[in-house]
Amino acid sequence: MKALIVDDNAADRKILRYLMERHDFEAIEAEDGEAGLAMALRYHPTVIISDALMPRMDGFQFLRKVRSDPSLREIPFLFYSSVYTGCRDEELALALGADAFVAKPKCPDSFWVEVKAVLAAAGSRGERSRPVLIEEDEEYVREYSRIVTAKIEEKLAELERANAEARQQARNYRNLYHSISDLIIVTDAQHTVLEANQPALRQTLGYEKEEVLGRKDLIFFDGEEGYHLIGPPLRAAGEGAASEPAEVTLRKKNGESFVAEIRVLKRIDEEGVAADHIAIIRDLTERKRGEEALRASEKERLLLQAELSCAAEVQAKLLPRGYPELKGFEIAARCLPAHQVGGDFFDWLEVSPGIVALTLGDVMGNGLAAAMLMATVRATIHAVAQQVHPARALQLAERALRLDLENSDSFVTLFHARLDTGSHTLTFVDCGHGYVFFRRADGRVEELLPRGLPLGISGKERYQEGSTTFDIGDALVMYSDGLVDAQPELALDSRKLAERIRNASSAQEMVEILTGMPGLTDPPLDDLTVLVVRRKETAP
Repeated sequence: MKALIVDDNAADRKILRYLMERHDFEAIEAEDGEAGLAMALRYHPTVIISDALMPRMDGFQFLRKVRSDPSLREIPFLFYSSVYTGCRDEELALALGADAFVAKPKCPDSFWVEVKAVLAAAGSRGERSRPVLIEEDEEYVREYSRIVTAKIEEKLAELERANAEARQQARNYRNLYHSISDLIIVTDAQHTVLEANQPALRQTLGYEKEEVLGRKDLIFFDGEEGYHLIGPPLRAAGEGAASEPAEVTLRKKNGESFVAEIRVLKRIDEEGVAADHIAIIRDLTERKRGEEALRASEKERLLLQAELSCAAEVQAKLLPRGYPELKGFEIAARCLPAHQVGGDFFDWLEVSPGIVALTLGDVMGNGLAAAMLMATVRATIHAVAQQVHPARALQLAERALRLDLENSDSFVTLFHARLDTGSHTLTFVDCGHGYVFFRRADGRVEELLPRGLPLGISGKERYQEGSTTFDIGDALVMYSDGLVDAQPELALDSRKLAERIRNASSAQEMVEILTGMPGLTDPPLDDLTVLVVRRKETAP
């Protein structure tokens, strides 16, 4: 027994073929009514199962041809089709001589019940008595053909829209593919180049795609050693998974070599089988240059750090290491640089028994340049302070430092004094510093005047001396502007600072209070120095 299955849908034909073969039928297949008619005339099947809507010749035209042929008209004919025009599809099919109309989708076993019933009915009847075509259905056939044609045109329009979308999507993917900066090369199992993204190929290797298609990818490598490096990553890569990156040396078309990073993965075909190889290549030239520059920069940084550490050690040694033994007086000081080295300094020097020179200076700015100037200024002040009184000493220092300060476009604020412990007298010169006050034992605060210009500021005035006398408990407090930067509300207000050290019982305690106030960072925002000289009670 033979079953002729006519359907343009291969999946539906496959289902029907399994069904009929399971019931001892030999299945014959055709893709449309025209091919189905030829197969029917050739094999004269036991039963015909047909779809309704098909290209070239639809199921209804096919049915009319079968029923109009004397050799075929008695063959049982079933429609297994989607409903396109409503319930009259079945009506028309039966009017044209079909034995049954079954709508898709229906369970194959249920459909077999329909087939079996049709075959049984055909076996129990004699010559087919119904006319080939009922005349009153002629108009309906024409209307149905018009409807089916409209639906086919609608489906074709939908198909064209889908094709247009697919073409646009393909263009988008192609544009995206060619916009990727990394080079993508597709090769087959024999490492023959099949595809590459042209812009990246030209940019990275200097080739046009036509020059590499069909050639072995060995041409991209600078020797076989690098070529064989990608073997293990390729074998380790899973289907669709990228290998670990490997650094290899590639060669451009012009012979220039460069280091690149390459990842390899296996391309999967539509059946899910690993077919070709995909290599993703990234030029590492700029990254290598950046890494080399970073290493050089780090080396320079470490060298500079070592030099700064050495400079900080030298600068620390320039500051006084211990406090002088002064009858009836105590001295304390602390210097906190904003960086490893700074422009603040303090100094004291015993110029003769019972007489000590005191200095606190602040070079404009901070860091290494300020520290270098600080060392020069300190050495100069140290030299002139041993011979003459403060005003004369500063006049000589200004003359000696003028050219260096002009060339460095800098200046120095300075407070320089001479303390006579025997007479308890302080003689001083203020070169534009100002951050100095005298705190009396009873809490009164005195400003120390006069003040002159900083060293390095051109002017014709001569430095003038001031003087004051210490009573027991009086303290001279000198500090740099780093203290004001941390506590802006203290600017030009010595009374607030004096109030903070009101209960301090020693010069050292005063220094600790002033350098440990809230708001000070570690390191401070600017170089910070404090120097305190206090007259203490003498033993009876």
